[in-house]
Amino acid sequence: MDDHILFDGTGPGGWRWTHLLPAPETEAALLADPEVPSSATWALLEEDTLPRANQIGGGTLLILRGINLGPGAEPEDMISIRMWITARRIVSTEIRRLTQIDRMVAEFQSGEACPSPGAFVLALVEMLREAAEPVLDDVEDRLSVMETTVAAGARRAAMAKRAALAALRQDTILLHRFIAPQAQALDALVRTTPDWLDRPDALHEEAEGFRRIAADLDALRQRAQVVAEEISLAATERTNDIMLTLSVFSVVFLPLTFLTGLLGVNLAGIPYAADHWAFWGFCLLLAAIGVMTMWVAVRLLR
Repeated sequence: MDDHILFDGTGPGGWRWTHLLPAPETEAALLADPEVPSSATWALLEEDTLPRANQIGGGTLLILRGINLGPGAEPEDMISIRMWITARRIVSTEIRRLTQIDRMVAEFQSGEACPSPGAFVLALVEMLREAAEPVLDDVEDRLSVMETTVAAGARRAAMAKRAALAALRQDTILLHRFIAPQAQALDALVRTTPDWLDRPDALHEEAEGFRRIAADLDALRQRAQVVAEEISLAATERTNDIMLTLSVFSVVFLPLTFLTGLLGVNLAGIPYAADHWAFWGFCLLLAAIGVMTMWVAVRLLR
């Protein structure tokens, strides 16, 4: 088998699945394949894709996205799988390895291949949905922790989570970017009902599953916005508290600074300058003024 072909085998009933890897030979092989229209070929080779389903010629172009389950990978970095589907054949390509495709290859090689292209697509879509649901649960758990922290009034702890909240909001945006059009692509398949689609009702249920995930992601994004506003409000309140404290100290020390500055000019004629009790008397006066000013400032700045 050529290096650019991950798998090329025949399933029950004589239908064939060819899966191609990113390699220089892939483009030439697709262009030379008489069963694949040229417009579908370029879509199969496109690097940056959104999920969609189109009827082209006598087949269906289906592009989906799956959760990146690779070691150390970010789940929101979803991997695309591109397929050209007819009643007798599937031609698929991937830019990066998708775990669900490897599972499908293993099933083919073990003699447990799907009985038809329609069953293959349904099984693949089901695996993609099952892989997306734990990621949604993880995002919701992380957000719930932040909501609990903010609701408990732990302002310092909440503000410390601003970076984590920003990462979470980015995750929900990226996941929603691919999950929402995935549901629309599956709906388009159900509406057109190509001849290879064996169970449109089951595919409709999978589309509903992706639509629910997209709705949950949208709700999580709005909840994250509320948490972000609460954290911003906590930061503003903390700043106001600091400014209030500084204002109190400024009000208290303003008259004291004036008096010490006035009597510190060292000019002749300062009253009681020669008396031995003058220094301590002045200190007592400053203390009395300071207490009185503190009392007035607290009442006015409440």
